[in-house]
Amino acid sequence: MTVWSSLRRITSRRRERAAAIERAYRSVFLCPEGEVVLADLAAECGLYQAPPIGLGPRESGYLDGRKALFARILAMIRISPEEHAALQEAARLETLPDIEPEEDF
Repeated sequence: MTVWSSLRRITSRRRERAAAIERAYRSVFLCPEGEVVLADLAAECGLYQAPPIGLGPRESGYLDGRKALFARILAMIRISPEEHAALQEAARLETLPDIEPEEDF
């Protein structure tokens, strides 16, 4: 049987849990692959985009929930303002359409 790691298995002391979970988030997201995932998540949840016009309460709530989850990740990894600006730029690049260079015929 596989045992999934959890915060309670990492540390039994409540006061150590906040630091342990922060370290876990940082180890996952503050590496090259994690940066790619963060940029993708930011683009997918629309964190740096205005919401579409005419959203109903349900759709608006759904988008707010996605943004709130991403905001939790940002709070846990505690990146600098410069890193946040770089993440924002990477997320915007993810939303741009792919443009193929014109081929010479």
